Amino acid sequence: MKQLMYILNASYAFDIRHDPLVMAFSCIANGFEANCLTGYSRICRILLSENKSLAQYLHDLLIYGKHEFMEKCTAPTEQQRKAVEFDIAAIKQLAQYSSEKLKAAMSDRVDSEVLSMLPDYEQGTFDYTADYFIEHYARYGSGIFAKYKAFSFDGEQLCPIDNTDPIRLSDLKNYEVQRNQVVENTVCFMSGKPAQNVLLYGDRGTGKSSTVKALLNEYDDLRMVELSKNDVGMLPKLFNMLKACPLRFIIMIDDLTFSENDDRFSVLKAVLEGSLAARPDNILIYATTNRRKIIKEAATEQLGGDAVSADAADESMSLADRFGLFVTFGKPDKAVYLDIVRKLAQDRGIAIGDEELCAAAERFALRRSGRSPRVARQFVDHIAARLELGMDY
Repeated sequence: MKQLMYILNASYAFDIRHDPLVMAFSCIANGFEANCLTGYSRICRILLSENKSLAQYLHDLLIYGKHEFMEKCTAPTEQQRKAVEFDIAAIKQLAQYSSEKLKAAMSDRVDSEVLSMLPDYEQGTFDYTADYFIEHYARYGSGIFAKYKAFSFDGEQLCPIDNTDPIRLSDLKNYEVQRNQVVENTVCFMSGKPAQNVLLYGDRGTGKSSTVKALLNEYDDLRMVELSKNDVGMLPKLFNMLKACPLRFIIMIDDLTFSENDDRFSVLKAVLEGSLAARPDNILIYATTNRRKIIKEAATEQLGGDAVSADAADESMSLADRFGLFVTFGKPDKAVYLDIVRKLAQDRGIAIGDEELCAAAERFALRRSGRSPRVARQFVDHIAARLELGMDY
């Protein structure tokens, strides 16, 4: 066991020396009784608390860890492949240490009665090859990009989002023309073909943001970064963080508006089109807005006559034009609203007469902000919950 730990500490492709579980194995290999018990307890604590087998833990350590060698090894030379194979062979040996085998390795230093009292962990099966890891890194990258699909960006660092909205395109009703434009553009992007930055404009609750979020659940290789409009000025920094990754990213900016003389406006214009530094090919920007004029007019502009108003409008259009694809989501009329309600109710298996369903949906809309796809979904969620509980609606 000592020799194995020496090999792992001198690994080539995967630097796992400082992982807590690997360090615990080293503690057992080189320690006396107290160190052995401490190391074994750490191994059990890690595996049992994460509800993983030893093999699964080691797999995740290699897949989701930050290993610079593997990031540069997407098209490995013969010697690079041998280095990966060497490490995988050693890690396979480590994965063979079941609870029983590890206790046996400690039996010369730990009392047998104490050993019999120690808990067990699940071993699992580690049967992955070097090619498996090389191909995975080439497709998904490493670290957080391999583990998570969605992120927020606070201006300094990417923060993984592990509980993303599960909405899918099939959950969104009507507005097929608008969604198809966004989907077709995304298909081109994912296929490595020319694609456009997208501005989705329309009334509140019409499904602009939901359309963008649903894309994340349609494409395994797509990643999405949610960027606050307050952090738009940090887009160049975000580009630098993402450009080397083999994955494709959509940067989502929700509710895009600017006040006059806002420096972020110029930054966004530049990164969309106009800067000497080109936008990386693996990044697109999808933004939503409720405003016809992305730049809010100040009171002085509103009173400044046609020339001033025209200048403000030109500034807004100069930004909108840079998106390439402008998609409008209009507010639904009564017929469209009720059609959305019917389709959502059918998906949920709500068995209510059409006349009764539509009347209840209209009453619900009147109590809210008017008719919209969002209100339709809220109504169906509301009525489904009340029916399940046997309550009036």
